[in-house]
Order: sequence, then structure tokens, then C-alpha cells
Amino acid sequence: MSVKSGHPRTRAHHPVKQHQAFQRDLGVAPLTLLTVGGIMGSGLFLATGLVIAHSGASALWLFAIAALAMGLEITALAEMSAADPAPGSFLVYAERVYGPGMSFIGGWVFWFSSVLTMATEVTAAALFTHSWFPGLALWVWSLVYSVAIVAINFISVRGFGEIEGAMAGVKVAAVSLFIFIAAAVLGGVLPGRPTSAPFLYHLSNAAWWPHGGIGTLASLVLVLFAFAGTGVLGLAAGETKHPGKTIAGSLALTIPLVVMLYLGSVVAILALVPASHIVTHTSPFVQALTLTGIPVIGHVMNLVLIFAVLSTMNAALYSNSRVLYDLGQHRQAPRSVGRLNQKGLPAMAIWWSAGLLALTILLAYLLPKTAYTYLVTATGFQAMFIWLVVLLTHLRYRRYLQEKKPDRLTLKLFFYPWTTYLTLLVVAVGMGGAFFATSERMGLELAAAFIVAVGIAYLFVRPHLTTSHSRL
Repeated sequence: MSVKSGHPRTRAHHPVKQHQAFQRDLGVAPLTLLTVGGIMGSGLFLATGLVIAHSGASALWLFAIAALAMGLEITALAEMSAADPAPGSFLVYAERVYGPGMSFIGGWVFWFSSVLTMATEVTAAALFTHSWFPGLALWVWSLVYSVAIVAINFISVRGFGEIEGAMAGVKVAAVSLFIFIAAAVLGGVLPGRPTSAPFLYHLSNAAWWPHGGIGTLASLVLVLFAFAGTGVLGLAAGETKHPGKTIAGSLALTIPLVVMLYLGSVVAILALVPASHIVTHTSPFVQALTLTGIPVIGHVMNLVLIFAVLSTMNAALYSNSRVLYDLGQHRQAPRSVGRLNQKGLPAMAIWWSAGLLALTILLAYLLPKTAYTYLVTATGFQAMFIWLVVLLTHLRYRRYLQEKKPDRLTLKLFFYPWTTYLTLLVVAVGMGGAFFATSERMGLELAAAFIVAVGIAYLFVRPHLTTSHSRL
């Protein structure tokens, strides 16, 4: 339906009975930490090793391209969220301009992808812990960490924000310290490398294309996945104080912080460890610090990384429970998940996500050596599908706001629509390149199969979905 009609489609107004509204307790700092916590996870701390193993030093270019795409995508999402801080975020906007099909498919894919993100992060945490306790099965640690994260999500939103903020703060500090230590070692201030070694010696001597262009292209989806948790910013908009100012303030902090930490980390890893020596069964951060020879520093970083990936898992559960709640509110999921408890939390939606997470833990039991690789590929592919939904929605929603509600456009993505098209191109190339990663094909097939299954399911439920005029 064309947005030029002046009445883009919106959610059907069949709200289920609920106890109370979402609390609006998040300010700029908590929202920034929540967003950074959602982005910085195992995609950076563990999958970076997979990327470097496949693409060598060209991983630096991939991270730079992905950082640009992330900045543009999250700005497009923030623009829509600041104009209309709806609890369903991009799903609401997608339905207003494309109809219920887009929100139904996008919502269920987001939920499934986000639960896979949780499984990816908890598997990474279990792998990090397993290095200390090799005699204890991987699935045991996955279960222990999962129970803890689910429990945290039943705290009030303010308490949740404080805990997630603390966890996110720890990993921001840890990555900053990692970059500082790497610079000090390379500069000869700390021991671990000969002081006569030129700066970025390994990087300058690394193979830039060890597996050719195809190997590098196949890694792009994993790099994009490392930046994929941006949806938290929009989904938390309905629980913020003064949404317009809060979102703009958070965005101004989030983008430069994430870009600097990511690119700085990749440069530091490549400078300390030859690309050909990178291993994929442990974090490249730990490997790099261990090679410096500084006592126990690798173990300290390993502990920090456990908190880091659990922080991302925590933010993922926050996000997917809100999306499932919105689907339940608008009859696109069972009514029970569209209710809030006395604390203003979507309790049943949290339990649904926890149930699916429990099933994915079986992978840690059945495929302990390959579970993470399959999960990260599947999650990355589906996360990029969600970016496509956000960007395609932005193309039309911006046009609608410009024509009908220009006063709400307090935050804008620059050079629209060309920057949106550019990001769409990067995401499409990343998704297409994933099919060349033959060793990770199982995860890719799982992700694609679920998207197709949701599309088929929509054909059956379509007669029961209705729309009404927008409240904008």
C-alpha cells in the first residue's frame, strides 16, 4: 500500500487484557549500555577468530564496512523510533507501510533469531568456561547460565537496566583495556614482544586474501552478525524517559563507541597474532593476551568475556520477549504472550523464549564441537534478514513522515535514501556470500528454512489478520 495515501497501515487494535503498562524508566546512559550490550557479544569476542581464519588481514576491511552499515542501520531505526516510540518498534512501522504480512514474518523471524542469539552467546560462555573445567560437559554450563539470565529478566525494568548496564560497562572497559595493553606491548612499554619489532608487524606481513575473494565474502555475514544487536535501541523506546531526546542522545554515544572498540580490537588482534596462527576454538582476545606473556592476563580476559557474552544474551532475551509480547498484543501470536504481569513485564513471553532456548541447549549436548559455528551462521543470516526489514521499512516510513508528520522528524538519517540503499546492498551481499561458506551450511539452511516456514504460516493466518488506520 502506498504511503502517499496518507494512511499507512497499522496494527489491528485487538489488545488483550493486561495488568499495567510498560515502565518508562530508561535514560540515556542505561539505554546506551543496553544497546551496546546487545551489540557487543560473541560475534566480536569469539566469531572474530572464525572471520580472521577465513579472510586473513582483510577482516579489517570487513569490519570497517560492517561498522558503516551498522551506523546507518541503527540511525534509520532510531529515526523511526524517535518519531514514534511504539513498543513494537520496527514491526509497527513495517505494518504501517507494508501491511500485516511484513510484521508477522519480521516479528517471528526476529524472535527466533534473537533466541538463537541467546543460544549462541550461552554456548560461547560455556566454551570459555569449559577451558577451565574441561571435565564438565558443555551443556551443563549452558543450562546454568541460561537459568541465571532468565531470572534477571524477571526483575523490574529499572533493576534489569542497572544489571545490564553494569555487565555492558564491564565489557566496554575490558575491550578498552585490551586495546590499551596491545598498544603498550607493541610500543615496548610492556613486555611480551621485542621493542624493536615495527608497529603492526604481523598485520603488514599477513596474507590479506588467504582463501581468495570468495573466502572473504563468505565471512561478511559473520562480521555483520557481530554488529547485529541494534534492535534493542528501538524496542526499548517505549520504556524510555522522553523518547526523542533519549534515543538521540543514546545514538550519539553508541555509534562512535562501538566503532572505535570494534576496529581497535581487530587491529590489536591482527597486530599481536599472525592471521595464519589464529585458532577458532577459543577467543582471539584471550589468544592475543596469552601471547604477550603477561601473567594470568589471558585468564582474566576469559572471565570478563563470560560476563560480556552473557550481557548480550541478557539483552537478546529482553528484545525477543518484547517482540513476542507485541505479536501477542495484535493476535499474531497466542494471547497469553501479549500480557504483562504486575511488574509491567511480559512474563509469558519470557517463558516462551526460555523454552525455545532450552531446546537449543541440546545442540551443546549433541554437537559440542560445532554447535557454536552452526548457531552463529544461522543467527547472522536471520539477523541480516531483520536488517532488511528495518531498511525497507525506513524507505517508505521516512517518506510518510516527511509528507504527513514532518514535525516528528527530529532525528534524520543523512543523505536519505542513498544511505539506506547502500546499507541494503551491503546486507544483501553479506547474506548472499554466506552460501559460499560450505563448512557452515547446516546453520544457514536452518535459518533460511525458518524464514520460509514463517512465510508459509502467514498464508494460513492471513485471513485472520486485519489492519486499521494509523494513529499518527
